[in-house]
Amino acid sequence: MKKNNLWSYFIILILISCVESFEIENIVFEGNLVVEATLTNEFKNHTIKLSRTIAIDSTGISPEKNALVSIIDELNTTYNFQENENGIYTSITQFSAESNKKYTLNIETNNGKKYTSTPEKLPLTSEIESIFIDVEENDLGEPEAIIKTNSNSSNIEGQYYRYEYDETFKVKAPVWRTKKINIISDTPPYQFEIISKPPEEGIGFCYGTKSSKNIILTETKTLSQDKVLEFPVRYILLENYLIGIRYSIFLKQYVLNKNTYDYYLLLNKFSDPDDIFSQTQVGNIPSNISSNLGEKVIGFFEVSTISKKRIFFNRSDITSVATYTNYNSVNECTNSLIQPEITNSRGDSPLLTRLKTHVYQGTPNAPVPPPPNMPYILISKVCGECTHIGPPLKPDFWID
Repeated sequence: MKKNNLWSYFIILILISCVESFEIENIVFEGNLVVEATLTNEFKNHTIKLSRTIAIDSTGISPEKNALVSIIDELNTTYNFQENENGIYTSITQFSAESNKKYTLNIETNNGKKYTSTPEKLPLTSEIESIFIDVEENDLGEPEAIIKTNSNSSNIEGQYYRYEYDETFKVKAPVWRTKKINIISDTPPYQFEIISKPPEEGIGFCYGTKSSKNIILTETKTLSQDKVLEFPVRYILLENYLIGIRYSIFLKQYVLNKNTYDYYLLLNKFSDPDDIFSQTQVGNIPSNISSNLGEKVIGFFEVSTISKKRIFFNRSDITSVATYTNYNSVNECTNSLIQPEITNSRGDSPLLTRLKTHVYQGTPNAPVPPPPNMPYILISKVCGECTHIGPPLKPDFWID
């Protein structure tokens, strides 16, 4: 529910897909409303995203602008939202969903069409008790770090759960130097100098962050107690650079009601690439949001409780195998070494051009001094820097 453009493309693709050939020009396109709305027990400004499905030959997203958006509880308390960005609506005031209350989402688009959700009740809370890592072999015999979670609740009837995570990982550039080339003049006569890198460029480490993309669900209704035990939320091959140095996962656990769980369960089945020709079609995925004109709506108004927890671990915490496969190897980087001219016979500067894709590595190591016109050796940026992975300075939450 995070990628409107991806959802829209995938949904329309499935709608028009069939075993027999078809003519794209004969397809009648309908721009259905796409709703991303999750209300939780967090006291904050909540956000709702609105967009339209897009045609298969379109790119980007189609935000739904200038709509009137509100959430109303069963006591008729109204929480209004305002559009701060195209298609992104934020509650004007901070509020939180309360236990045993039902909430209804109302949307009126700029053309006067109205959309209303069914009243959704906030489930009971459940806290994440712990997050831990096991190392196990997968079906291919490869060792994996499996991140698992435990949680507990006082609800004897069991509950439904959904998980999301943000993972942050520390990486090191394969070949990093404390010096860099500073451009004094980018016009003839070209001039360059070697200077020390400033502190804001770090010391060769970077911190990448990725968010979960899959729908991660579990339930305790079929168990003897409402207790999530050793539920796996993330699998990472042990040789992966994500866990090569230090890793952190910020886990978010949502407790769902039955309607919301069924929606995600069906959506997950529908999104399974191995099940693309099943009988499940997008029109059969129920939304709890309906239109006053009977139009289809993509998405769901989710009301859930949330629990969050972050952990850190070093590679040595999970394995004695210190080696791992970095995002780029030193051997591969050696092949990217070049020694460009400052100025060529045409009056251009190959060095200036190469500094768009390469960084300073050193000076030629030879008994004869290098030609004055070729004083620097460069290496590709992905080898000499790691900023394509993430920023070079620690995030505020990072703990070593």
